[in-house]
Amino acid sequence: MRRDYVCAALGLAIAGAYWLAADRLPTSLLSDSVGAGGVPKGIAVVLALLSVGVLFARLRETEKQNHLKALGVAAIGFAYVAVVPFLGYFLALTALAGAAALYYGAPRGPGVLAFSLGTAALLWLLFAKLLGIAMP
Repeated sequence: MRRDYVCAALGLAIAGAYWLAADRLPTSLLSDSVGAGGVPKGIAVVLALLSVGVLFARLRETEKQNHLKALGVAAIGFAYVAVVPFLGYFLALTALAGAAALYYGAPRGPGVLAFSLGTAALLWLLFAKLLGIAMP
């Protein structure tokens, strides 16, 4: 992903330099209305347009991935709300933390279980005991 941004920036820089170099070409009495720099300037414009196209394609793809990621997080949250009356606060929160960790790419194993249980215990202590908020 980062390589695409670097390539787009380099493409724009090269296009700008190419345009400036073509603009400095001397004109002769035999030049037509396009001049000696016409074709190089056209190449610079095409390169700039392609570079901008690469940049916007990457930004649009990243935006789409972010929307899909947000949709997955919302689905996990909806699942939590649906199961908390049946499992209770602690088990549902443990499942929520574990699902979120796995969704964001944590490797499956005892670390996820420890994270899930620790998160549920910490939030239960914070809300139920320290703040006195009744948990379902």
